[in-house]
Amino acid sequence: MTDTTNPDAACSPSGDPYLLTPGPLTTSLSVKQAMLHDFGSRDATFIDLNARILDRLVAIVNGDGSHVSVPLQGSGTFVVEAMIGNFVPADGRLLILINGAYGKRIAKICDYYRRDYLVQETAEDVPVDTAQLDSTLDANPDISHVVVVHCETTSGILNPIKEVSAIVARHQRSLLIDSMSAFGALPLDAREIQFDAVVASSNK
Repeated sequence: MTDTTNPDAACSPSGDPYLLTPGPLTTSLSVKQAMLHDFGSRDATFIDLNARILDRLVAIVNGDGSHVSVPLQGSGTFVVEAMIGNFVPADGRLLILINGAYGKRIAKICDYYRRDYLVQETAEDVPVDTAQLDSTLDANPDISHVVVVHCETTSGILNPIKEVSAIVARHQRSLLIDSMSAFGALPLDAREIQFDAVVASSNK
C-alpha cells in the first residue's frame, strides 16, 4: 500500500494515492463524483439504473436468455460463499480445483457448510491439470459440481476455463466459477463455456 504521509508517493490525477493491493482498487474521480448523488431504493431512476447494470453484466458474458445477474451486498468471499451454499446441495459433492489461497478458502467454506468435497491441487504457479480433472470425474461419479478460480489472485495464474468447462460438461456435472480477478477483463462467453454460476465483485 502507498504511504499516504509521503508527498512523493504515487498518486492518481485527483491526488489520491494509488492502492497497490489486490482489492479494493483505487476508485477514479468520475466514479466518486457519480456516487455523490443519493438515490432512493424505490425511485424509478434507481430501479431503471439497477436493471441496466444487471442486464449489462449478463451481456458481458453473452448470457442473455441463459443466465441472470443476482446482486449481493458483501465481499468477494461473501458471494463465493453464497454460490457454494446455494448451488451445491446438501447431498452433493464438490470437486475443488486449487492452485492458490482462494481455492483453499473454498474448501474452508465447504467445511462451514458441511458440504462434501474432494480437492485436486496443483502448485501456485501451475494451471489446473485438465487431464487429471478428466480422470477424477471418471473415477468419482458421486461428484455433482466442480469449482475453479478463473484467475487465482494470489499468484495471477490463469486457469484453462474453456477446457475445464468442456470436460465438466462431457461428464454431465455442474461448473461453478470464481471470476473475481478476471470478470470483465478476460473473455468468458456463456455460448462457448458452459457454467451454472460465475461470481465477481465490483471492488476488482
